[in-house]
Amino acid sequence: MQRAGSLTIVKTIGGVTQSTVKYYITDAFGTYTAITTSELANLSVSDYEARLTAFKSYVESVNIGLSVNTTAAYQENTTACPITN
Repeated sequence: MQRAGSLTIVKTIGGVTQSTVKYYITDAFGTYTAITTSELANLSVSDYEARLTAFKSYVESVNIGLSVNTTAAYQENTTACPITN
């Protein structure tokens, strides 16, 4: 399973980019401490999902009015994460 590690937000007004901000799920936020990408990859599914839910809430709280869709944040990707026997 492939896990998302970042979220890029591009703010536009009238089709003109005003700012671009990138948030990383591995950074410290809320009550979560910073972790490495290796630690992120080794989190249990339930711990990753809990961190993802908290990350979504955090990003939405600092970007009022934004609704983050995390549907594709944890998905099967046999190209990037080949399954071998």
